[in-house]
Order: sequence, then structure tokens, then C-alpha cells
Amino acid sequence: MVNKANFFLERKITVHISIEGYFYNGLIIEIVGDDFLIINDRMLGETPVYFSQINTIERFREVEK
Repeated sequence: MVNKANFFLERKITVHISIEGYFYNGLIIEIVGDDFLIINDRMLGETPVYFSQINTIERFREVEK
């Protein structure tokens, strides 16, 4: 999971991260060791997310209306 997060961080790709019962959308701004990352969530701002909580991390895609 850390390698995948690093890929998105290096390329400045907006991501969708899902954890149990919640999700985050935004840019990863920092990876702190193997413990957690900090995402600049579109709604919450800078938020830490622990790798142990992450179910999926993928490229963010806008939902067409």
C-alpha cells in the first residue's frame, strides 16, 4: 500500500481512499514512514490516514451527473 501511495504522491495524482465506513478524496501531501499518510482532503483539509485502516487507494474519478 505504501508503494502505491508513493506512486500517486510523486505524480501528484488526486486519489480516492476508502476505509471502513468512510472515504477521502484529495492529494497525498506526505507519507510518514510505513505508518500513515497525510491527504489534503477536498472537504476536511490536511488529514492523517493510517495505512492499517485503508481498504483501497485508487485514482479519483469525478462522477458524471
